[in-house]
Amino acid sequence: MRADEIRGTVGGDELEPDSMRRVIVDGIPVCLVRTEDGQYFAIQDTCTHEEFSLSEGELWGYDVECPAHGSRFDVRTGAVRNLPAVSPARSYPVSRVDGEFHIDVSAGVNSD
Repeated sequence: MRADEIRGTVGGDELEPDSMRRVIVDGIPVCLVRTEDGQYFAIQDTCTHEEFSLSEGELWGYDVECPAHGSRFDVRTGAVRNLPAVSPARSYPVSRVDGEFHIDVSAGVNSD
């Protein structure tokens, strides 16, 4: 298993504020985000416009920007914030249990 392939849980100390990391949860690529204010969010790691990893892009407040064409998604909801993407990204609930963060990919939702 590669270092960026974490299954099940993600430790809370593994991500600095204002950063992102690609993790694999139950075989699903997820972009785990820690905002500047320390909140955690998770959205699908693949841009809905083209197949690029969002975790390789830039974080602007609550928006993640795709490195390929500049599409932006709200990390709280997955909503599209900037074209060329028109379809939202799936967002996943993140919870903290015993100091570890759990991402529930079975409960992923698309924002409208």
